[in-house]
Amino acid sequence: MKSINISSIGEFGLIDMIKNQFANVKDNKNIVAGIGDDSFCFKSGKNNVCITKDMLIEDIHFKRNWATPQEIGRKSIEVNVSDIAAMGDVKPKYAFIGLGLPPKTSEIFIKSLYRGFKKTCDKYKMIIAGGNIVKADKIIISITIVGIGKKKVVKRMGAGVGDLIGVTNTFGNAGAGITLLYKYGIERKYNKYERFLISKQNNPKARLKEAWKISEYLTSLTDASDGLYVSVGLLTKDSGKGANVYIDRIPISSNLKRVFTEYKKQLDFALFGAEDYELIFTVPVSKAKLLKKLVPQISYIGKINSSKKVKYFYNDKEQKVEYSGYKHF
Repeated sequence: MKSINISSIGEFGLIDMIKNQFANVKDNKNIVAGIGDDSFCFKSGKNNVCITKDMLIEDIHFKRNWATPQEIGRKSIEVNVSDIAAMGDVKPKYAFIGLGLPPKTSEIFIKSLYRGFKKTCDKYKMIIAGGNIVKADKIIISITIVGIGKKKVVKRMGAGVGDLIGVTNTFGNAGAGITLLYKYGIERKYNKYERFLISKQNNPKARLKEAWKISEYLTSLTDASDGLYVSVGLLTKDSGKGANVYIDRIPISSNLKRVFTEYKKQLDFALFGAEDYELIFTVPVSKAKLLKKLVPQISYIGKINSSKKVKYFYNDKEQKVEYSGYKHF
């Protein structure tokens, strides 16, 4: 049998391959959300226990001269909390921190990194419960978070025909921020609009409280760690549905518009720029106004249908949209 490279499969193809290999977990009645969702969740008594793991690799997810050690530590926790938020009304409780460190990493860097870990864990009333440290050529940060909830877990699957596709806040900021850093580095004297975009890249915030407020009304939910285009594709695929997405309804910040004035560029960041960590969800039309009252920053950008295809429209005219964002493989 001829072996193929994972670069030809892609990140999500690889996940599907692994998920199919362990398909027998579906037979376990305690499992609420299995491999492939934002977190793995199982029943323990009256509680849902949700566990997530994410990794950040130096020079891929962060550069030491672009962000402070505290910012790197805070971001490492926030992006994992975002995966807990993507399961609905779940509270993050325990964090396990794994580190790969080059031998010449300074003690000052590590202490500052852990201040970032602790500050964010304190913010969410989480306990740093353990971890592991090994030698590595570059800094590797591997975080595992355990969350607990009593209400229903909201999975990626569950969207119904006619449901609206909703999002929190604005999109494209983090992708625009890292574009500025790659282009100008730290030497440039950035204006306040540019600094806002860079802060969204270096200091993301999980939408945990928003998830708590709206989760009971949702039919499916994920976060936008991989970008809006990818996230909508995951929700529709896992739900066995399709969607019409109206790109002129995607919320874009005034800061992004000021820095990148070309509308196509703004849309590229909004659709394909990753690491915004906003919520993307589906909700019945009857609950749409209620959600806006609970979280005014919500926008509705599309509608679920039975086509099993995602189509994009601008001014009600269908557009050809092809993925042009970052690929791990």
